[in-house]
Amino acid sequence: MPSSPPGPPSPDANTGPANKPDSDNTDTAKAAGAVGIVAGVFGFLFMVIWHYGAASLSYAKYGSIGWAILDFFFATFYYPYYALVLNTPTPTMMGGRRKLKLW
Repeated sequence: MPSSPPGPPSPDANTGPANKPDSDNTDTAKAAGAVGIVAGVFGFLFMVIWHYGAASLSYAKYGSIGWAILDFFFATFYYPYYALVLNTPTPTMMGGRRKLKLW
């Protein structure tokens, strides 16, 4: 007795590379995406605080909103400029003991 050929597999059956899922590591990709978003949020907060600090320092130095806004956008240039040019050292910043007041 001849045997009949097998029937075709059901469409839901995973029978080879043609029906392989797109990605085996979807959980890893989702986790990496979540970590990237969280890191991006922290990076953005750090950037805003960094630039706000430059604007605050500029406003304390000049008392001008215009300079503060300008220095907010150019904080990476303003911090070294302030440290090297604008900031005048005081005796307490130079280290050492304070002078003793006799009277």
